[in-house]
Amino acid sequence: MTGSAARRSSDDALLNLDFRVMEVGGYARLGAYMGSLPRGAIFRRFGALGMQNLLYLQAELVDLESRFRKCSRENGQSEDPEKAFFDTDWWALAQHNDGNEEQWILALRIREKLKEYGDAMIQQSLLCQLKRPVARDLEALKGWMRRPTQGRVRLVGLDSNIWENSDPRDIVTVDHSETTGPFSSWVANVLFHKSKWILIVSKQKPNPAESEYCANTVHYSEKGILKVATLVAMCFSSILPIAAISALYCVDSMPIRIVMVATFTVCFTICLGLLTDAKSVDIFAATTAFAAVQVVFIGTTGIST
Repeated sequence: MTGSAARRSSDDALLNLDFRVMEVGGYARLGAYMGSLPRGAIFRRFGALGMQNLLYLQAELVDLESRFRKCSRENGQSEDPEKAFFDTDWWALAQHNDGNEEQWILALRIREKLKEYGDAMIQQSLLCQLKRPVARDLEALKGWMRRPTQGRVRLVGLDSNIWENSDPRDIVTVDHSETTGPFSSWVANVLFHKSKWILIVSKQKPNPAESEYCANTVHYSEKGILKVATLVAMCFSSILPIAAISALYCVDSMPIRIVMVATFTVCFTICLGLLTDAKSVDIFAATTAFAAVQVVFIGTTGIST
């Protein structure tokens, strides 16, 4: 047995996996995977079709509005005394000709179309708020579908290549997990793909009820890994101010101190942007406070000319 084969055998035993070729699966197996791993619930948003549908509904409403206004004006100028009250008495409008009055029929159609238009508008608004999937989650889904020992999902319809050929801007995930900063995402990505021992420690066994569809599939939690990234960011945020004060203490020249303050402040801002997911206003406030601490230190220590 070669070294790589031996390592794989030991890893499989540790993960309690039995890598046998699976039977070809379809929507049931894919649905089980997405249901057990929300990060893998990735779909097309069909943004262009949704917006085109809104345009069609808008055009229909414009046409109905034009016809309704025209009919309302004609009824208002009619010599029929009953029609003269249509604009001020909805009962007269609704009951005229046993409810077959054109203006009332148009009003009912507009009511129905407005509801459809409003629902479609809200739906598109919610869809646009969905986030794009993390690249590694999309790759994990595609890899799981291809592997003969895991998903082996083979869809035969036109939707078989959605995850391969769709516009990345039209792909969304229904997972609502909190967005992590660039550094946390980088740490999670490196540890997930490079450090197998961390994967083994953080693995989560699949739901036994789903084992029929998700055989040989182990899910991993990013929480522990992201906690490590958060701890590293917190340690760095504590060390940087101390390093700045220590460096300023060792320099007596005021021009050099000013340059060092500017340099440390820029580095602090960059680190906040990379190591955290803080908003711009939070980064601005923290940077101002950091710069103020350095300025106060310079003002309270002696200098040489």
